[in-house]
Amino acid sequence: MSTPTTSGRALIAAAERHFKRGEEAFRNGQFEDARQCFAQARAVLEQAPAELRAGQDVQAYAFELQGRIELLHTGLRQAALAAGQGTYRDELAALDISRISARPMGELDMSNFDFKFTVTAQVYQFMNFYTTGRGRITMERGLIRSGRYREMAERIFAEEGVPKDLIWLAQVESVWQPRALSFAKARGIWQFIPGTGARFGLRQDAYMDERVAPEASTRAAARYLKFLYDYFAGDWLLAMAAYNCGEHNVERAIERCGYADFWELHQRGLLPRETQNYVPAILAVIAIAKNHKQYGFDVTPEPPMRYDTFQLDTPTSLVVAADLLQVPVSELTSLNPELHRALAPAGFNLKLPVGTRERFAVAYAALTPQDRLGAAAAPTLAESRPAAAPRYTTRNARTTGRRYRTRY
Repeated sequence: MSTPTTSGRALIAAAERHFKRGEEAFRNGQFEDARQCFAQARAVLEQAPAELRAGQDVQAYAFELQGRIELLHTGLRQAALAAGQGTYRDELAALDISRISARPMGELDMSNFDFKFTVTAQVYQFMNFYTTGRGRITMERGLIRSGRYREMAERIFAEEGVPKDLIWLAQVESVWQPRALSFAKARGIWQFIPGTGARFGLRQDAYMDERVAPEASTRAAARYLKFLYDYFAGDWLLAMAAYNCGEHNVERAIERCGYADFWELHQRGLLPRETQNYVPAILAVIAIAKNHKQYGFDVTPEPPMRYDTFQLDTPTSLVVAADLLQVPVSELTSLNPELHRALAPAGFNLKLPVGTRERFAVAYAALTPQDRLGAAAAPTLAESRPAAAPRYTTRNARTTGRRYRTRY
């Protein structure tokens, strides 16, 4: 029977093999293969028994591995951005704010926020970045585009028990763009990767990808944030950090630090650089969004998203639906961005222009199932079967007996 030290060495060796394959793939320009190998290296450690992961040699290696992967991820992001891919979050990961002034642009009224947090120099640096620096244009675009989704997002976050202010996480994730796609294959306003999207109920199959559906993905994002809040015993800053880099990465950082405090983890450099930028950037965006005129943003947000819905009895071509409504097909694809093609499955709640539901229902009922398909070819049953959700095991910090020290 092997000793814990021997087992730890075997675990490290297994993770290192995946990392080396990823490193080789990266050098050969096979970026997708590299991403998968890095994910497998992390998974080897994360899925090991708790007593094995607790070993000092394994913890030290996990921290070192995270740093090496982060360096290569920076290269992956730069390659994606150079190719015209990636999202604002990808740019944020490489942003160095060390030379940006931390001088406050006025005192913040903390009573105006939905949750409590400490305003640090990093928050003020990002506020300056978004108001007088290179981030001003991005901030302005987000304030305008958010008008389409803000009312809906605030309603859903309130229903799920999440502070409404946290809807501005979408500004940092995607600048409120439903079709945003990151280098890591995260999609939508809330930038779900496939596994986390499936974990929180977002359908991904031959017909659609609900990570791109504004309302469905917003509900999933709120539930994920609430899960993370409970996981970290009621700390929204740690929940935001975990939304960015995963609960296990934050948990390991806390175990190394000894304090369940985001700013302590930040000061010690125990989190990925992207995460260290991510949380203060969100706090800065919230502060500006709640008082945007005070910070020089005189913008008119886009009008709120409005639509009627109609549940389809049979697979239906959007071309046929648009013809019944006498509107451009582009209007329906814009309202239903989650659809991969101009074909909606049976049971789908098709979003229609406001005020057209009754007229559409009458015209739709007059068509045969074949007529509703038009020229579209329906996917086979195998293609349209929803993807199986991956199996996960999670540990809640409240129920495992873990006790974190809190620094005030």
